[in-house]
Amino acid sequence: MNKLRSIIVFVLVIAFTMTPLTSHAAMVHRVSPGETMFLIAQKYGVTLDELVSKNKFLSDPGRIFNRQLLVVPQPPKKNIYIVQPNDTLFKISQKLGLTINNIVEANQIKDINRLYVGQELSLPVNNTPESSATVKNNYTIKNGDTLYKIAQQHGVSIDTLVKVNSLENINMIYVGQELQIPKKDTAATPVKKQPEANFQYSLSQLRNMYPNTIHLKGNGNDRKIALTFDDGPNPAYTQQILDILKEHDVPATFFIMGSRAERFPNIVKRAVAEGHTIGNHTWNHPDLRKNSNDKIREEIKMTEDTISEITGLRTAIMRPPYGAISVDVVETLIEKDYKIINWSVDSVDWRDKNADKIIINTLSDISSNDIVLFHDSSGEGVSMQPTVDSLPELIETLKMHGYTFVTVDELLNIQPYK
Repeated sequence: MNKLRSIIVFVLVIAFTMTPLTSHAAMVHRVSPGETMFLIAQKYGVTLDELVSKNKFLSDPGRIFNRQLLVVPQPPKKNIYIVQPNDTLFKISQKLGLTINNIVEANQIKDINRLYVGQELSLPVNNTPESSATVKNNYTIKNGDTLYKIAQQHGVSIDTLVKVNSLENINMIYVGQELQIPKKDTAATPVKKQPEANFQYSLSQLRNMYPNTIHLKGNGNDRKIALTFDDGPNPAYTQQILDILKEHDVPATFFIMGSRAERFPNIVKRAVAEGHTIGNHTWNHPDLRKNSNDKIREEIKMTEDTISEITGLRTAIMRPPYGAISVDVVETLIEKDYKIINWSVDSVDWRDKNADKIIINTLSDISSNDIVLFHDSSGEGVSMQPTVDSLPELIETLKMHGYTFVTVDELLNIQPYK
């Protein structure tokens, strides 16, 4: 019963934490002999610049290889906006002359803080203008506040708060910050209820606060890639991934769950024996932000002890489930002598169960010294075969363009074990 309950909780957390969003508007092209970038661009009705910009991994855009992969953008759709790197709802609203609330309503966005590069947003036909507002007084941001909560509490729209306070990023508010609250907002459109974060700082803020602890990618512009795999080991998929990595002479990093390592110790032993790095991914995959410090310590220690019993190694790197961290989580992990490894490129293989979509999600964002997130396991009964199927062509394409594959510890020049 306890095992079943753990499985159900694990699946539900994934379902409610990771809201599915539209994937990249693109397709995969496999280069044939005699093809050039110009001919491929003509074939798909896109410009050469558009094709090059979708393939930042290319060492020389004028030189492509037979059988390599290219990501081809689809021509823009009418009344559709494709989310770009560093976009926020505020930036998009300013760029397009729309209100945040109208974009939210048109796309039924459940969480205004979660956008993905490549996400398609429908542009509303009718844009409700914001009414003029008279400033009433100041409001001091408290622990746990979000712009959404403050807007709801004072009966104003998020757009009005943003404009009155000249906020450039709706995610970057902090405890103690003073906000001006409008007296009236007759055009305010209520935003649908959304999950409320119970943490204070964004990932980028935490990264700036703890630069020696939190890592998203390597420094510099070297053509190095660290492939990482979460949530295993899994007898069906981890073994296949290890076979592919061995065939292509590629080292990788596996962030494993203690509960699964205990069930499949021989897979963990094989990964270490074949030169891969093992990292801690907690015992049962909880959102650490929602756990007490004692519970965080327990999740980490149980997994560390199990890995040590299997391999003789004590992990010093970890990846928090969902990449979710808070100040309390970071401080607790520092206390346990851990480095936190998140990622710079997300294959989104937990969502897109198609090898070509995984290739698009990955290749579109790779540039230099990236840490790439994959999964070798997921919820009970969930197939990760598309991830397995995407790997050979991804590896071959990146090698053609001069990329070297390394483990996370080599990329970051840190110690993986205590």
